[in-house]
Amino acid sequence: MTKYKKQIPIEERERIELKKQIESYKNSLKIAKEIGDTKGESNCYTNLGIAYRSLGNFKKAIEYHKNSLKIKKEIGDTKGESACYTNLGVAYYYLGDFKKAIEFNENSLKIAKEIGDKAGESKCYGNLGVAYRNLGNFRIAIGFHEDSLKIAKEIGDKAGESKCYTNLGVAYDGLGNFGKAIEFHENSLKIFKEIGDKAGELKCYTNLDIAYGRRNNLKKANEYIRKAKEEEKEDLSELLENLTAKRTAKRESPKL
Repeated sequence: MTKYKKQIPIEERERIELKKQIESYKNSLKIAKEIGDTKGESNCYTNLGIAYRSLGNFKKAIEYHKNSLKIKKEIGDTKGESACYTNLGVAYYYLGDFKKAIEFNENSLKIAKEIGDKAGESKCYGNLGVAYRNLGNFRIAIGFHEDSLKIAKEIGDKAGESKCYTNLGVAYDGLGNFGKAIEFHENSLKIFKEIGDKAGELKCYTNLDIAYGRRNNLKKANEYIRKAKEEEKEDLSELLENLTAKRTAKRESPKL
């Protein structure tokens, strides 16, 4: 009789893989310490922080990012220091401590400006916008997203530009300006199509569904889910049912 292995759900497979990576990073960290490779030690801390963040253990992630930051400062790795501040900002964001997230992203932004890291600067503006939006400060958030968008255009970062449009759409949605929200989500959708980012497209369709739903234009809202179905060439009827159910109950937050 043939034995079949039990198929592990993708989420569980990812967790198993992350745990394997963590063990590997810990082994690398041990070696880096033994041979006095300070830079390698710092990189291991960063990798461990990102892995634990992916597992949802944000406090552990913060601990490792702080260890990495300490070394980056000691060895004078300014760009690496900025990246550590960003990673800490992201971890605190996921913890729900938006004020701390703002503090660390402001530290990162300061360094990015000093060293002329335009891509890093744009990313910091985006992160600050998202944090302020979660504090309910939508107009401040919009200002940061506009700064991020300006740089993304200047450096030719199409993916970053699209994300900025998405963030602007979400912020305007929060202000109740659904017309503006739709405009920016459509701009984002156009770029995601150009660069072939299917996951980004689907997020845009979902955000457009939500924005039109808030305007009680359910016909137009459903149209975007149908477009997603046509684009992906797969059955998204379950997604449509879920979104429709959410509309009749409480509107969900737009997807970032």
